[in-house]
Formats: sequence, structure tokens, C-alpha cells
Amino acid sequence: MNTVDFWYRVNQLIRSKNTTQAGLSLDCGFNQRRIQNLSASSRAPDVFEAYKISQALGVSVEYLVTGKETDGKKQILEDLKNFIDAHS
Repeated sequence: MNTVDFWYRVNQLIRSKNTTQAGLSLDCGFNQRRIQNLSASSRAPDVFEAYKISQALGVSVEYLVTGKETDGKKQILEDLKNFIDAHS
């Protein structure tokens, strides 16, 4: 995971939601400076922190990590079709 890109996406979403890193930290139930400290040092949050950040920003963890969203329903249907094709 490229942490610089991760924090770039987080900070873009923070701006679009007209909030701050401190505000997002509090929304996530973190210490007020947690996101600021992680972002400034380009350190990755743990999986639980990443999940809380994604939920507070209204995106998936996948988007924060990769910059891409996948359509989960579409993927499930594709997997099911591939399974049926392989077993028929």
C-alpha cells in the first residue's frame, strides 16, 4: 500500500466534507491528533482504524487503499456465473 496516496485520498475527502483531520479523528473515536500524526508521518493506520476512517468518510477501505471502488454485487454475480460455468 502506498501510504502517501492513501493519505492524499483521505485528505481530499476531508476537504470535500468540509471538516478537518481533528474532526475526522473525533468522528472515528480516536484521539484528536491521531489522523494528523499518522498522515504527517505517512504511516498506515491499522485495519480497524482504516475501517473507521472509511466509514466516517463514506467510502470503502478499498477506495482509500487503491483509489478504486468495485461493485460488490457485480463481482458476486460474476463469481457465481464462473462457478456455474465451471460446474456445468
